[in-house]
This record gives sequence, C-alpha cells and structure tokens, in this order.
Amino acid sequence: MLCPSCQQVAMDGSEVCEKCGWRFNSGGGATARTIVRPAARPKMPCEVELVLDVDRTGSSNEFKSGIEKAVEIIAKGIAAKARKVTVTVVTHGDEDLDEHPVVHTVAGTPEQAVTDVKSITFAGGGDPEEHHLSGIEYAFTTTPWTQDPRKARGALVAFLTDDTKPLRSGKSARQLGEEIRSRGVLLYLVCQETPTLRELAEGAGGVIFSISNDPSREELTRISSQVAASITATVGAGATVPLSATVAARV
Repeated sequence: MLCPSCQQVAMDGSEVCEKCGWRFNSGGGATARTIVRPAARPKMPCEVELVLDVDRTGSSNEFKSGIEKAVEIIAKGIAAKARKVTVTVVTHGDEDLDEHPVVHTVAGTPEQAVTDVKSITFAGGGDPEEHHLSGIEYAFTTTPWTQDPRKARGALVAFLTDDTKPLRSGKSARQLGEEIRSRGVLLYLVCQETPTLRELAEGAGGVIFSISNDPSREELTRISSQVAASITATVGAGATVPLSATVAARV
C-alpha cells in the first residue's frame, strides 16, 4: 500500500509511515500525526514500460513468497512516481522439457500484474541449470518497446534461481546484455548470482540483487527506489544513460 501523505511504499499492516509519520488505523483509513501535510510531489512526465520475467521452474518454488512481495513493491513503487505504468509478466521454464515462455500479463496495470504473479504455478525443471538467458531474450525481443525515450522508459526485471544454460543461437550472455543496453532498456536481475548472470548484467549495464524468500520491507523498497531512480535519470537526460556499474545488494 501507499502512504496517502507522502506516497512512500509501505507493506500491508504497517501502523506508521517511517518517512512522514502518517499513522494508519485498523479500519483502512488513516489519521495524521501532524496537521501540516507535505506538498504532493509531481510524477515523472513519462510512461514506464515494466516487464517482469519469472523463472517458473520448481527450483523457484521456495522463493515464491519473496517474488510475490518483490513484484508488489517494485510495481507499485514505480507507479507512485511515473505518470503511467504498464506491466507485462512473462515466465520461462525448462525448454529441454518443452516448457517454453508464457505471457501472463500484457501491458496491464500493476494491480493486475501482482494478481497474475500470485497465480503462477512453479513446477517442472529439475536440472541444476535453467533457460534464464532464453527467457530474458524472449521477454526483451517480444516487447514492443516505445521508440522515443522522452515518452516512455523500459525496464526489464528478472527473478531467477540457479545458473543458466547458454542460448541456442550461440550468442553469449554479454552479447545479449549489450543488445538490451543498446535498446535503452534497463535490466535488473533478482537472482542467485553466477558468473554468467554477472556477465549478462555487465553487458547490459544492469544491476544484480541477491534473491531471498523473506526480504524485509526496507530491502524491497530499496529495489523499487533504485529502479525508479534510474528510470528518472534516463528520462531527465532524454537519452539512454546506462548504469555506471553493476552492484550487488542483499534482498
């Protein structure tokens, strides 16, 4: 949920907004700790095209709760800052077992995306390596990203476990990352970091966050804030401004 005073993202059940002191009551309304409310902050003058790619194999099942929480914080956090947000949800499985990418949400609302992610069934797979590169490539290449960065910014957030199998095309992880970067799409990997996934992130100028099944509100808010901040930076510059370096954070 969002604080009605300062629009800070807060987890459901919170009693007080840590940012401005707004106090939520048990009935769903709120009473203010102070009489003066901060001025409303203008939203970014752009649209955000957010694409979420989730590894739906059985190895992700233990991270189901964490993935659901992360998606809600990220999607709603960006929605609080951008003029408009569309969210596409894609999942990928083990292509060696004919578990090909599936599109669950197409340019939907953050609320629809959160609902659709909660309905994902995690099963199958079983191999120590998954087709993460193929899933990310599918999500990236099938999304009709807006051409004008002044109108909309694109961000691809992938939730992954274990290492990845190579692309069947023979393209390297770094080459895929460079393609994503050249298109101006921001890449965020919430994953169990491996050398190949690090190579992908470096090629894209992206960010890696280590995955956890029980992330705290503060850590999830940090992800949302960094995604929104990087998009804001690129929009303000009116052109692609890739992240200067990949960073690792504990989610």
